[in-house]
Parts: sequence; structure tokens; C-alpha cells
Amino acid sequence: MKQLAFHKTVGFLALIVIVALSAPATAGTARKGISGDWQITMDFDGRQIESILSFSMDNQGKLTGQSIGFSVSELTDVKYEGSQLSFVQVNRFGDNEFRRTFTGTIERGKLSGIMSSDRGESKVEGKRLRRMPMAAGTWQVTFKVGERDVSATLVIKADDKNKLSADWQSQWGQHEITDVTFKAGKLTFKRTSKFQDRQWDSSFEAAVKGHKLTGTMKSEMGDIAVEGQRDGAALIGKWDLELTSDRGTRKQILQVNPDLSGLYGSIAIKKIDLEGKQVSFKIVRMFRDQESEITFKGTLNGNKLTGERTSSRGSQTITGLKRNRTPAKQQTTQAKKPTHQPDVIYVPTPQEVVEKMLELAEVKKDDLVYDLGCGDGRIVVTAAKKYGCRCVGYDINPKRIEESLENVEKNNVGNMVRIEQEDIFTLDLSEANVITLYLLPSLNVKLIPQLEKLKPGSRIVSHDFDMRGVTPDKVVKINSDNEYSEHTVYLWTTPLKKEDVSDE
Repeated sequence: MKQLAFHKTVGFLALIVIVALSAPATAGTARKGISGDWQITMDFDGRQIESILSFSMDNQGKLTGQSIGFSVSELTDVKYEGSQLSFVQVNRFGDNEFRRTFTGTIERGKLSGIMSSDRGESKVEGKRLRRMPMAAGTWQVTFKVGERDVSATLVIKADDKNKLSADWQSQWGQHEITDVTFKAGKLTFKRTSKFQDRQWDSSFEAAVKGHKLTGTMKSEMGDIAVEGQRDGAALIGKWDLELTSDRGTRKQILQVNPDLSGLYGSIAIKKIDLEGKQVSFKIVRMFRDQESEITFKGTLNGNKLTGERTSSRGSQTITGLKRNRTPAKQQTTQAKKPTHQPDVIYVPTPQEVVEKMLELAEVKKDDLVYDLGCGDGRIVVTAAKKYGCRCVGYDINPKRIEESLENVEKNNVGNMVRIEQEDIFTLDLSEANVITLYLLPSLNVKLIPQLEKLKPGSRIVSHDFDMRGVTPDKVVKINSDNEYSEHTVYLWTTPLKKEDVSDE
């Protein structure tokens, strides 16, 4: 029997997600004091111009930023030391470039200073925009009462100071919710319910992770497990837009909040409508004391948004790409010891096999690739560099995690690749379009229940080992001059084609 070669390391571990950002102490201080969005007002030729300054850290831990208003302009040479802030705003109009220099301060959550150019000086004042709590929004919740499946709608609202209130909408009685809190990812509230001639009190506690809610409703009648999904999850986040018309092309930002309100540039959107994949909203823009209504209608397709923006001045075609929330740079800070030894030894997959796996899976820019047992991260790094897609690498071994993160940083793909220390057999894989494997056949089989939850058309590729009971779509042999003379790559697409193996 030939010696097994694996680039994977898989086992069991309590949930440990490693997403700490790497930056020098001074950069960390700067991030805390300035990172995020700032609503500013600038006095320009006697008019008050509103815009947003957005600051973040790049891959090298350096401050960078954007000014978001009628269009998007870059901020360069951003410096923040103590309370002193300075930057250069660069506006480009066709072949012309216009620069303005800002010097000022940030103190007690307020920004103030002077914007200077060859046209004079303008006073700037602003404050940090509050980030809406991730518990806000409309949640479709499900639970069981006895043997009966029950559904309800939980609507959580945040006021202008981010104080939360909630409404429980159900066909089963009337409900009043009080004492709504959201802290450290945990949502709690109290509920008083009335149904016919009965009244009872209950308390609710749930964890909010991304766009999923998992918790318990407790009352004198016992504990009830509750699960929830947020409406509009695919649309929520920040979108980089490109607007094209016969007058040229410019950039804009669309921010969609958890409750489907938002910002188009610096203009507030009260409500963004999402019906299936169809997106629409209206805004009113003031220009020289005149109101102009702007409408958008478009289609959501994964992390892409396409449509048309219409106003009294004509129409513009819009294409948008959703930003990846993955930190640009990662490092392990407290990698925990696995609860037991990994199930397989680690040997890297040859690079030519990595290339063939991704080629066979027909990876595209819009895909999300999960590598289960990522070893040194070579598959996710290659996928991000070659195809420009988002990737997540999972492994159990802290040493492998460190190697993967070093590889991500070395290849400057931290904006597309996330590395997590996880037990792969507890993962929800349903968000992925492509799964890559290099595991024992028995471990591939163990993953089948998770793989069956992938969206139709998702691709699974495995190096050297098949999946008993599931027919592959393709099997490709690769001759190699490296350590092993021949490798095999298996491809499956979902839904999986199950075989009858009961008589084997």
C-alpha cells in the first residue's frame, strides 16, 4: 500500500475564529481613534456641502481613506497622531486633477479643521457616524410548540442613538416586547403575550452571528429553542458602484444597513426594497436649493448588483461589487490547543495539482471557495491570486494556521482570504460555491451531510481520494515529476449523485 500524502490537517476543536488584525501599536491607536465613517459639513462658497469621510487600514497597516459625496475621491497621505489629523483629497474630473489639503483635529468624537486649496479655505465640522447594531432588522424566526412548527416575524429597530426596540408579529396572539439589549453579540428582551383569555411572560436570549439568530425563549411553560434568518442578508453591506453614462464614468458607494435603510453616497435612504433579486430605492438630492428625485432599479446576483439610476438629468447604468468584510491582514494571537490530534498527517499538495483542482472546479471571480484543511494555505492563496475570488481556509492545527496566515500576508491577498481554526465537521458550508478537499475517503464520506446543503451547481474537488457512495462528474489523472508519479483529482457537482452501496 503506497504511503498516503495529505496537505490537510483535520480534527476537532471548539469554535476559535482567528481574525485579529496585524498592525504596529501606533497604527492600532490610530485605528481606534479614526477608523470608520465620519459625517462632515463643509462651508463651500457660502453653501453647506455634506459628505462622508471613510478611514481604514490598508494591507501594510497604513491609514487610507475616501471622501464620499456626489462621487468618491481618494484621500492620500493620511496622518493621525494624538488628536491631529491631516490628509490630501484628490478629485479627478476627466483628465483634470483637483487637490485639497485638510488639517484639523479629532476630539471627543468630533472632527473639525480647515480644507485648503488654491481657491481658498473652507471650514469643516463633523462627527462619527453611528454603526447600526447588527441585531437590527427583520428576522423570520421559527420554533416548535409541542409538535407544531410555528413561525413569527421579529422586527428590531434602532433609533438615532442606537437604542433598540422590537415588535413580535405572529398569528398566535398579541405580544409586547420590552428591555431590548444587544451586547457582545447577544440579543435579549422580555415579552408579554396574550392569547384568548391567557397571558404569560417570557424572556428571550439569542446569539446573533452574521445573519443568523439562535436562542431560547424561556417561560413557566418551559424552554423553547428559536432560530432566525435576517431578511435581505445578501444585500446588507457596503457596495462599490460604478456609474456610466454618455458623460463618462464615476464611482459611488452604497451602504445597506441591517434594517435595509442605507446611504447612497452621503444621502440617506429610508428604505431599500428587495423582492427576490430585484432591488429598488428612491432618494431626494438637494442641488443649489432645488430638489431632485433619484430612483434606482436593479438586480442582485451574488456579490454583484446591476441596474439603472434615473433622475431628471437622465439615466446612468450602474454596476456594483460588494465589499469583502475580511480584514486585510491577519495573525494568530492565541491559537488554542486542539482537543485531540489531527486525523491525518500533513504533506503539501503539489502546485500543479492545486492548479488542476481549481481549473476542474471552474473557479470564477464571483465564487466563494472553502478549503477544508488548508495546511499552508496554498489553495486559497492560489485561488485568490489567479481568479480574484473570496476564499476561506479551515484547519485544526495552530501551526498550519500560522503558516497559512504567513502565506496570505506574503502574497498580499488578505482582502480576499480568511483563515479560521475550526472543526470542519461542525461547519455550515452552504455559503460556499467551491469546496476543496484532501482527506481520507472515510472523512470525505463523513462530510456528505454538510455537502448536501450546498447550493445547486456548487463544485467539490478532492485530491487523490473519492467519496464512497457518490458518483463523481469527472476523474482526472495528473502525471508529476515531483515526489509522486501520479495524482488523481475528483470532481462532484451538487446535487450529489448518490449510489446504492447497501450491497457492497
